[in-house]
Amino acid sequence: MRSSLKQQMERIDIPQELHERVKLGVQKAALEQPKRKGKRLFISLAASALLVFSAGVGAAAIPSFNHLLANVSPEVALMLEPVQTGIEDNGIKMEVVAAMHDDDMAVVYVTLQDLMGNRIDETVDLYEYNISGARMFNSQLVDYDEDTNTATFRIQGNGGDSLRNSKVAVSVSSFLSDKEIHEFELDWDSTKVKAQQPNTVQLDMTGISGGGGQLYLELQEQGIIKVLRPNDATIEVPEVGFMSISNIGIVNERLHIQVQWNGDNIDDHGYFYFVDERGEKITSSSLSFGVDESGKSEYGNEFTEYIFDADPEELLKRSAQGYFVSNGNYTTGNWRTTFRMKSAQDEIRKEWKKDFESWSSDSIAVSPLGVTMYGQGVFDEAKRIEVMAEMADGTHSRYDTVMSYSDQDSIKVKFLSSLPIELSKVKALHIVGERIELQ
Repeated sequence: MRSSLKQQMERIDIPQELHERVKLGVQKAALEQPKRKGKRLFISLAASALLVFSAGVGAAAIPSFNHLLANVSPEVALMLEPVQTGIEDNGIKMEVVAAMHDDDMAVVYVTLQDLMGNRIDETVDLYEYNISGARMFNSQLVDYDEDTNTATFRIQGNGGDSLRNSKVAVSVSSFLSDKEIHEFELDWDSTKVKAQQPNTVQLDMTGISGGGGQLYLELQEQGIIKVLRPNDATIEVPEVGFMSISNIGIVNERLHIQVQWNGDNIDDHGYFYFVDERGEKITSSSLSFGVDESGKSEYGNEFTEYIFDADPEELLKRSAQGYFVSNGNYTTGNWRTTFRMKSAQDEIRKEWKKDFESWSSDSIAVSPLGVTMYGQGVFDEAKRIEVMAEMADGTHSRYDTVMSYSDQDSIKVKFLSSLPIELSKVKALHIVGERIELQ
């Protein structure tokens, strides 16, 4: 199950920071925020605007819904659909505040409130959670209210089947808090790294616990690859006790940096990067795995190998920077509640046949949450497909995030916009230069 989930998540175009969250085989898309003083944490419209709801009668009578309205963009707030159902366990109350969906994607706003202590803070992050009927998930902290010790999350579930008007269960079984961020410059002898030939071991890409980055699919296709032999060149990182550098070297003309994690930690994670002459980050791909007593690689999460697809000699002229995150609190419980998804807006479906070489589409559906193509074949992540909505007022909105789901030969490819799109205002779609009339 973990392997299947990992492979599906790799089809989502997400930032480098998020790829590093798969060390424990749990991939989430919660953007890491530094600790900060104050009462609230907000996410931008671009992050929250995948929601397009329509406010129901009596919404003003729900305090949690009113609080949510104050912390999302005006465009989203005008269309929110309220939900009021919750449960309390272990002194913490969970409430589902609002939800929206189409046939294969659900977005739910959830609050967690600590009624007994201080286990929830401005760094809180969901760890294990689920929306029934969906297959791939991510969460994001929308707001933290220090006065009431309440955190609001946006949970997205993708890859569902016939979610429309269905009864779903939202559950949370653990979360992390008391987060600390460690940023440092790696102290190494780049001349020595360049000169030496490191020892390596073979890694079976079908038996790893996670990974990510632009190189991941290429490495996966190779099947068996070489990674650094663990603990050949250990470097302790001052004041970062939850990890150490276990090896550094150049393998197949790519710079590898290997990290060993302290087994006592739940979801400590991070990444290395370099900064080029333009001030832009050069980031890596990553692989997570374990080793047995003989040193042979196996399934696990003790080690993460960071692999840079750049000229290693140029990289070694620069300083390596580290960004790593540890979590002080790990809280478990059984927070689960069910409710019926209500369709705020109908979707538009049209027959649309298009050959994309490795796959072909039969039909297309447009909902407030995005554009979904249905067809057969295998999606090619390397080939970008431009999808744009033509609005009734003459403006255009681009769908700039893509994810795909496969079931045997059937395929669904979903395109998401960074802004909320009211379906009644979409006049046509433009896909790879072809115009599809909707109204």
